[in-house]
Amino acid sequence: MSKTATANGHDEVVQKAAADANTVQDACNLVAVVGCFHRHLVALHQSGVSGDDLINHPVALAFTSKLNSLCRMSLDREMAAFDAINKLQRGEDVEYDVIPL
Repeated sequence: MSKTATANGHDEVVQKAAADANTVQDACNLVAVVGCFHRHLVALHQSGVSGDDLINHPVALAFTSKLNSLCRMSLDREMAAFDAINKLQRGEDVEYDVIPL
């Protein structure tokens, strides 16, 4: 079952989060994007947006899209990453592909 939610465009927290979600679309600094994303997720949560509404909020989707783009995410890269983290967790070294921006 699907439902909808409404993002309050009059809320200053939402406006700032949306502005930064647009701004980071041109960013290439993963640490800065993640930090900004975290800051806005916390602010949205503190303003009453939570659970599925937060996960599916347009701001969350825009930041997630940017992270996918920066990491050049594909299903193959995702599966390789999960394989690699399992090996790393066991103390094994791993090689991974680096795709330049």
